[in-house]
Amino acid sequence: MKMRIVIMVAVVLGLSAFTAEAAKEKKGKTNADVIAAKKAADGKAAAAKLRADWDMGELKMMRVVLDDSQYSPELKTSFANAIDKFTDQQEDLLAKVEADADYEAAARKKRANANAAFQEKMAAAYANPDFKKDMARRMKALDKEIDAIAMSAEKLMAALDSVGVSKEQKDRIAPVVKEANKKVKAEVEKSETKSAKDKKSRDKIVASYKDARKKLRQELTPEQREKLTKKLADEA
Repeated sequence: MKMRIVIMVAVVLGLSAFTAEAAKEKKGKTNADVIAAKKAADGKAAAAKLRADWDMGELKMMRVVLDDSQYSPELKTSFANAIDKFTDQQEDLLAKVEADADYEAAARKKRANANAAFQEKMAAAYANPDFKKDMARRMKALDKEIDAIAMSAEKLMAALDSVGVSKEQKDRIAPVVKEANKKVKAEVEKSETKSAKDKKSRDKIVASYKDARKKLRQELTPEQREKLTKKLADEA
C-alpha cells in the first residue's frame, strides 16, 4: 500500500514538473515570437520611412517620363541605366532594413554614397539646360496625370478630349482609363494618407499606372501626346 502511494506521488510530481517545464518552454517561445514580431514590425516601419525620405516614387516617375520622351537613344540609355542602378541599390538597402531595423544607419550611409554617384550622372545630363527644363515639364505633367486618374476616369478623359481625340480613339482608350482608375485608386486607398502623393506608396502608385499609360499613349498621335503633356504641365 505504501509502495503504491509512493509511486502515485512520484507520478504526480513528475507530471507537475513536466507541465511546469512545458509551460516554461511555451512562455519562452511566446516571448521569442513577440520579440520576432516586434522586430519585423520595426523593420517594416523603418523601411517605409526611408522609402518616403528617399522619394522612391520620384525615381519611378523619372523612368516613366524617360521611356515616353523623344531624347536621343544615347541619352535615354545612359539616364535609364543610372536610374535603374540607383533604384536597385536603394531597394536592396530597404530590403535589408526591413529584415533588420538596426541596419538603418548603415543603409543611410550606403545610400548617401550611391546618391552622390547618381547625382554626378544627373549633373552630366542636366548640363544641357533644355533637357533639364523639358524633364521638369514632363515630370509635372505626369504628376498631374496621376492625380487625374486617381480622382476619376472622367477627369482624365476630359483632358484627352481637349487634345482632339476622335470618337474611335475614345472608344479604345475609355476601357484602359477606366481600368487604370481602379488600379490607381486601389493603391491610393492602401496608402497611409489616402493620397496619390503619399511618399511611402508613391512608387507603387506610379507603377500601377505605368502599363495603362503606355497603352493610352500608343493610341494618341505624337502631336496629341505633346498637347496632353503641355496641357497638364501648364495646369496650376
